Amino acid sequence: MLASNILTYSDFLKDSKEPLEIRKAMVARYKELKSISAVALEFNTTRKTVHKWVSRFTGAVSSLRNQSTAPKDPHLQIKDETRALIIKFRKERPSLGYCYVVSYLNQHKSTEIPSAATVYAIWSKNHLLKRHYKKSEKKKDCRAIKQKYLAFEKIQIDVKELTDIPNYLEQSLALKKKKDLNRKYGLPMYQYTARDLKTGALFVSLAHEHTRHNSSIFVDMLLTHLKKFDVVPRTIQTDNGTEFVNTRDALADTLFKQVVRRNGITRHKTIPPGAKTWQSEVETSHWIIEKELYDYVKAPNIGNLMKKFRAYQWGFNTLRKNGYRGNITPLESLRNEHNKNYARLPKEIMDFPSCILDKKFNQFIKGGYHVGLVTML
Repeated sequence: MLASNILTYSDFLKDSKEPLEIRKAMVARYKELKSISAVALEFNTTRKTVHKWVSRFTGAVSSLRNQSTAPKDPHLQIKDETRALIIKFRKERPSLGYCYVVSYLNQHKSTEIPSAATVYAIWSKNHLLKRHYKKSEKKKDCRAIKQKYLAFEKIQIDVKELTDIPNYLEQSLALKKKKDLNRKYGLPMYQYTARDLKTGALFVSLAHEHTRHNSSIFVDMLLTHLKKFDVVPRTIQTDNGTEFVNTRDALADTLFKQVVRRNGITRHKTIPPGAKTWQSEVETSHWIIEKELYDYVKAPNIGNLMKKFRAYQWGFNTLRKNGYRGNITPLESLRNEHNKNYARLPKEIMDFPSCILDKKFNQFIKGGYHVGLVTML
C-alpha cells in the first residue's frame, strides 16, 4: 500500500529504483482483498492499471516488465524497390539530403515517397550517414595535415589590438601622462604577429597605429629575415582586414600585396569572411602572449618593453614546449624536419628582430618598400 494520498502510483513509479516491486505488491494486495477497486484506491491509481498487472502476472517478477507497444507485424513498410533507390541515391550523391531524394524518386516514377525520418533511418542502417567527428578527433586530423607542410612553407599573419588588457593599458596611460606625449597612448597598442603553420615559430613586432604601411613593413621585415637563411615561404595567409586587402575590392592591388610579391611570394591567401578558425595558429598565440606576457609585464618605457618582448619571443621559439605538437619547441620541430636543408638551419632563424614599426616608415619608403634587417627600436 502506498503511503500518500497526494502522490499517485505513477509518481512513486518514476522515483523508484525497483518499479517491479511496487507492481508485485499491487498484485499481492489484490490477492488479499479480491477487489480491483479497493487496490486501485490504496495505490492511488486507476482500476485499468490494477487489472493490467494482475492479469499479466504469471508468478515471475519478469512478467511485470513493460512490454513494447510496437506492432508485431507492421504493415506500413516501403517496397524493396524504393529502399534500393534510396540507398543507390546516397551512394551516388552522398552530400545531398532529403529534398533531392524526393525529386530522385519522382524521376524514377516511384509510387511511394517515404518521410525524411524513414529515409535517414535507411541510410543509418546501411552505414551511409556522414560521421560526426569529435573536437579532439578534428584537432588530431588537423595536426596530421599541418605536418605535411615544410617548415615556413605557410605563414599566418594577423594584428591584435592591446587596449583591452588592463595591466598593459594602465602602464601605457601612465607613461603618456608622465612623458606628456601627443599620441593617445604611451605604449604601442597594436601587435603584428606572424606564425609558421608547421613549427609554430612566432615572429612579432609592435606599432602605435593600425595601418597598411605598418603591416607592409612587418611582412617585409619578416621575409627579409627568412631570406637571410635562404628560406622563402610559399604562402602568406591573412584575414580580410583593411591592413591587408582592399575591402571594397578584394582582388585590387594593395601595398601589402606588392611587398609580398616583391619578396618572391606569388600566393597571398585570404580566409573566408568570419572564418577565424582558419587563423587558429596565430589567434592562439595572441591568447598565449596575453596570458604569459601582457598580464604581468612591467614596462617603464618602450625600450624596456621591446627588450622583454624579444626575450619572450626567443623563449617561445626555443624553450617553450608546445603540447599540440607533441610537447616539443618550435626549434625542436624544425630539427625534426624531414627536409635536411631545413633541419640544419641555424637557430638564429628563430630570433626575429622585433621593433616599433612606425619608426621604420621613412626607411621603408626611401628604401623602395624594403626595410631589411632592423634594430629593436
